[in-house]
Amino acid sequence: MGNVAKNSEEIPLKERLEAIAVFLPQFVKEEGNEKIDTVLSQLVDVAYRYGWVRETVNWPEWIQTSEATALRNNPSVLAQATEDQLACLITTCIRQERFCEGATKSAYDSGLLTGILQRATALLTTLQVKTETEVD
Repeated sequence: MGNVAKNSEEIPLKERLEAIAVFLPQFVKEEGNEKIDTVLSQLVDVAYRYGWVRETVNWPEWIQTSEATALRNNPSVLAQATEDQLACLITTCIRQERFCEGATKSAYDSGLLTGILQRATALLTTLQVKTETEVD
């Protein structure tokens, strides 16, 4: 499933955020997006290629932490997530699919994946503004 995961340090953060943020418009379309399975498959592939799925994350253990619960269940907490927290969430969503078919679709249906992509977009915007002000 997906390409071989790259070491996330090999790819600049801006490039990694851009790779997943590009999916946000497809996630916020009106309900009943019949192409969502294809979009989810593409997102999974990109997540692997850009190092968002991390082998170092012990996701079965992490998913049971209070941090994971807060990120999953509280949109305001998710809206403040760090890059590492996003990677843990993405890793968990994707790896769960191996044991529970439909887990990734369920994360989409619940709004979790959309929230992750919204946060990635916000981090990207912040990074771009920071870079622009450093250049000025």
